[in-house]
Amino acid sequence: MRKFFLLFLSIFLIAQEVPKITADYQRKIGDVLEARGDVEISSSQGKVYADVLRVNLKTGEAELRGNVTLITKNSFIAGNEAKYNIKTGKMIFKDAWGWAKPGIFIQGKEIKGESKKEFTFEGGWFTPCNQTCPVWDLRARRGKYIVDDHISMWGTVLRIKGIPVFYFPYIYYPAKKKKRKTGFLMPKFGYSSSKGYYLGEDFFWAPRDWFDLTLSYDYFSNLGGMTSGEYRYIANPGNYGKALISYLKYKEGNYDYLIKGAEVHDMGKKWKLNGNFNTVSSYEFLWNLSTNYQTAVQRNFYSSLYLTKSWMGGSFILKADEQRSFYGGEPVIFRHLPEMNLTMTRKRILGSLYFSHTLLGDYIQKEKKKEMQTLQRIVYTPSLYLTLAPLPWVSFDNSLNFHMAYYSDSKEGNKRKGEPLKIFTYSYTGILTGPIFYRIFNTPSLSYSPKFKHIIEPVITFTYSPRVSSYENVISYDRYDYFPQANFFSFALNNRIMAKKKVGDERTPVEIFSFSVGGNYYPNPENVLSALGTKITHKFSSLNLNLRFSPTERISLYWLGTLDPYGKDFLYNSITLSFKPKSFPLYANLNYFTTQSPKEEQFNFLTSQMRLSGGLKISPLGLNISGVWDYDIKRKNTRQYTLYATLNLQCIMFLFRFSYLPFRKEKYFFNVSFSLPQVGIGVNRFGG
Repeated sequence: MRKFFLLFLSIFLIAQEVPKITADYQRKIGDVLEARGDVEISSSQGKVYADVLRVNLKTGEAELRGNVTLITKNSFIAGNEAKYNIKTGKMIFKDAWGWAKPGIFIQGKEIKGESKKEFTFEGGWFTPCNQTCPVWDLRARRGKYIVDDHISMWGTVLRIKGIPVFYFPYIYYPAKKKKRKTGFLMPKFGYSSSKGYYLGEDFFWAPRDWFDLTLSYDYFSNLGGMTSGEYRYIANPGNYGKALISYLKYKEGNYDYLIKGAEVHDMGKKWKLNGNFNTVSSYEFLWNLSTNYQTAVQRNFYSSLYLTKSWMGGSFILKADEQRSFYGGEPVIFRHLPEMNLTMTRKRILGSLYFSHTLLGDYIQKEKKKEMQTLQRIVYTPSLYLTLAPLPWVSFDNSLNFHMAYYSDSKEGNKRKGEPLKIFTYSYTGILTGPIFYRIFNTPSLSYSPKFKHIIEPVITFTYSPRVSSYENVISYDRYDYFPQANFFSFALNNRIMAKKKVGDERTPVEIFSFSVGGNYYPNPENVLSALGTKITHKFSSLNLNLRFSPTERISLYWLGTLDPYGKDFLYNSITLSFKPKSFPLYANLNYFTTQSPKEEQFNFLTSQMRLSGGLKISPLGLNISGVWDYDIKRKNTRQYTLYATLNLQCIMFLFRFSYLPFRKEKYFFNVSFSLPQVGIGVNRFGG
């Protein structure tokens, strides 16, 4: 990239410094010095070359003609003629061009230097692209350069390969690298089938190195205007945060909003205040507006504010939170206002005997169809733990858990009774791991691994808990309201294969394969309720299958399944395959997911899916293409496909995105944008 302006900084010649002048011919008439033929003016800041020099030593005015060239440590400028005052520092170059570090190239009919820090030019062009033949440049009617700071240009046209592409009435271009500057970002434009044509602009404000704010406005021809604000800051490693607020005013007068963010504050003495915000005015807002598939089908939005303190033996949490769930009609809203949690971690009592306990107290609100229900709850759960290891390959973990709870209200069927409820129960869990079997296979001829180790690890768990008759009266909200009420066994058989793979110059044991199968056995299923409150109908539960295979960092297979041994079909099935060859620019990921849900009509975007994603990266061309395709297996139709492409054409980056989402009104979306070096791009906040 050829660059320009430090040259002027260098048009140096300090007023008090007497430069050294050499030439083929020199003469002095009064206060005027004339020189001709290979004129060279040297000073501590650089050199000037010309065919002819005429300088008034009294006033400091100098005229240079013929192949005028200025060379300094960080810049270069050349022109047909120039005027310069060695006392004031003012200068004018005619028909000039030049460059300056860190990488600016400039050409103009006239370049003026009002001082050694500020220069103006007319009818010129500039580019920070330092290629032999720059791909793009900015042609401006006039401009100003502040040394080591920025360039301002008026009436500017962006040209790529000599073709006018975009017009900027005004552009502010930072000249310093690695320093954020306040100014407008590159504009955004595109089209979607429901929003229509859209145009957006962002303003970036960076008053401090640790804080910045982006204000943006997006206009949609079919909807209206959206105003957004986003801030980010990192005051220090323990205090940082970010937030985004978007407000869309429709043409009809109604509105929608989205708030997202996170805050972390270290208050000293191990006290921390954490906040996470993710709330939306209506589900239809993101469903209709977002071009990101995962955001468009999102149904749960969670916001919370935590005050925490931790120490060696425990932790304290005080929180307020809200969860909005959109599953048809009005949202269901849960709030804890507030919740207090005091946890004491395991503490040794005697030998291998440990004790821990948790105390929970909260005030819960549930809002549905503008009807508010409240509940106060106190739950105390002390536990005892004992671990026995009679043999190196066998361990036996025991835990005795107590559950004591108070509820300010209770229910009978689906109706509230208006009566408080007390619960006291306990459960015992014993976990037997082993005996662990293993065998080592020596393979000295394999470069992949000279030996493999196969490990078989059986695990049997027994849980005993008496039935609580009032369990059906508990108004249940989360895991604190569930406790086992049955005698049952859990079993699992784990298989692992380890290989000694080469990591750097050494070989390290790495797990390349694992497979486990497990489930539950209920001697008396008629007395058992699941965590969801449903009855168990068979002695054997479904089987949980888990398989992982990763022979290299570039290939991995993960399968998770739940098999019904009675219906002999999969209640849940998930397969993930990742493939990224080392010497080939193509990479791919395949995800297969299907499940049987009792509320499938509400989870129709979550119950069955096949996703294929991948990309192609061609480094010599600067081209990177990636895409995502989602397919609904049960309904046999496409949910979405999206294509992304970036092209790094020397010093300019082009970005392209196309999305097709047939499940909603807005089926098509595309946008094209580009970025210049050191100038940011406005974000499409609902497009990923």
